[in-house]
Amino acid sequence: MIRINLFPVRQARLREKGKQQLAIGVGVVSVILATVVVYHGYQTAENARIQAKNAKLTAEIDKLKKEVGDYEVVKQQRADFLRQKEIFQKLIASRAGPVYLMRELSDILSKGKGPSFDKTEYEDTLRHDPNAGFNPNWDSRRLWVLSFVERNKNVTVKGQAKSSDDVAEFGKRLKISPFFQDVYWEQTTPQFDAKRNINYVNFDLKCRVTY
Repeated sequence: MIRINLFPVRQARLREKGKQQLAIGVGVVSVILATVVVYHGYQTAENARIQAKNAKLTAEIDKLKKEVGDYEVVKQQRADFLRQKEIFQKLIASRAGPVYLMRELSDILSKGKGPSFDKTEYEDTLRHDPNAGFNPNWDSRRLWVLSFVERNKNVTVKGQAKSSDDVAEFGKRLKISPFFQDVYWEQTTPQFDAKRNINYVNFDLKCRVTY
């Protein structure tokens, strides 16, 4: 009987099979790793896109808030102007003083205008007191008159302003005008409007009028 030793053949087949299984395993792991890398890259890109979109939306919201805020300020300034205009009309209608006196007060509180004055006397005043001059660039919308009461040529003015500096500018203009004398800044009370988030002052001012 002839005997053939097949053990070496079997070992070779087992080794070959092991190599195939190892190759398949490596391939599967490679595919899994590649999938993980691609997914991670996609997620990173998606997160970056979402963050960029959120940043853009936040910027647009901030811009809209600013625009709405500016609109509210302009709206309030217009309301203040109309209220002040109405007060002047009532003063003229009730003849609280001659029309030209009211016109002078209107010019004092009008942007780009100011009090009437004699140029020579005004320059002489400035030589003695440089701080007595008025500011021609002052934005008169920063101050509004709430009441103007005259009794025997004694006047009490009540109003509101953005700051005490605006009240001081108003007082300077009254002192320069030939229609007002003995101008006295009586008191100023700081105020805060929580609704509009702004600070302002109430003021009382007294003087005498000449006409």
